[in-house]
Amino acid sequence: MKNSSKKDENSFNGLTPTEWASLSKNVWDDVSSPREAYHLEHGATYPIALADRIIKMYSKEGDLVFDPFVGVGTTVTSAYRQNRSGVGIELSENFCKIANNVLNKEKANLFHDEKGDLFHIIYNDDCRNLKKYLKDNTVQLTFTSPPYANFIQKSLRDREETHKKSLIKYSNNSTVKQYSQKTEDFGNLDYQNFLKEIKKILTDNLQVTKGKGYSVWVVKDYRDTKNKIPYIDFHSDLASIGKEIGWLYQDLIIWDQNGQRRLVLLGYPSVFYTNQNCSFIIVFRKP
Repeated sequence: MKNSSKKDENSFNGLTPTEWASLSKNVWDDVSSPREAYHLEHGATYPIALADRIIKMYSKEGDLVFDPFVGVGTTVTSAYRQNRSGVGIELSENFCKIANNVLNKEKANLFHDEKGDLFHIIYNDDCRNLKKYLKDNTVQLTFTSPPYANFIQKSLRDREETHKKSLIKYSNNSTVKQYSQKTEDFGNLDYQNFLKEIKKILTDNLQVTKGKGYSVWVVKDYRDTKNKIPYIDFHSDLASIGKEIGWLYQDLIIWDQNGQRRLVLLGYPSVFYTNQNCSFIIVFRKP
C-alpha cells in the first residue's frame, strides 16, 4: 500500500493521498482568519486562509497563480508564502499601493525560504488588459473574487435608507464600500453589462491558462427585492458563462459563513427570506 504520508510526485499539486482526501469537503466553515486594518479599507476581502487552501489544492510549488481583481493582494501574498509565482491586477491606485505594501512586508520576513526562480508582481491596470502581462498557457491557477456589478451601490443605498441601525451593519460588522468612481470599474456596471465583461475576462483567462489548469471564483448570490427580483443567481450565471466559453465546470464549494454572521429578520411579516450567509466557490478547469 502506498505511503500516504509522503508527497506524491504523480499528483499535479504534490498533495499526499491523505491530504487530498482531507481537503475534498465541499462545504467549508473553517477558513476564517483575522482581518487586518487594510482589509477594512477595502471592505470585501476574503481570508488569507481561504487563499492558502485554494492555492494548495489547485497548484504546486513553482506554479504561476493569477488574480485579475487582486484588491489588497491576498492571492499574491498567499502565493508568495507557498512558493508559487504570483501576478495580480488592480484598477484602484489605492488598493494597488496597499497590496504592494502588504506583499513587501511579507517579503521582509527573513524566515521565509523561497525556492526556485519565482516572481510576484501586482500591476495597477484594468484586468481587461491581462494579456499584456501573461503569456498563453502559463497560468496554473487563477483565484479571484470579482466586484458584484452595481450591487455594492444598491447595498450602500439600502444601508442608508433601511439598515441604518440594523444587525446587518453593526452586529455582523459588515462593511460595504464603493471601490471607485471609474466608469470602467466592474463594480459600477449594471448586471447584464457586468456579465458581458466577465465573459471577456474568462475568455482571455482561458487562453493564458495551462491545459488542465484551474480558474476559481468566489462569489455571492444577491436579492433585488426593490425591483421585485427575489433572487439573483450569480454563481449559476457565472458557471453558465464559463461553460459557454469552453471551461469545464469542475466543482462547486460552499463557503459557510454562518459562524461569522448573526441571523437577521428579513421580509417579516409578509415574505419569508433566508439569510444569505454563504459564498459560492466556482471551480473551472481548462480541458
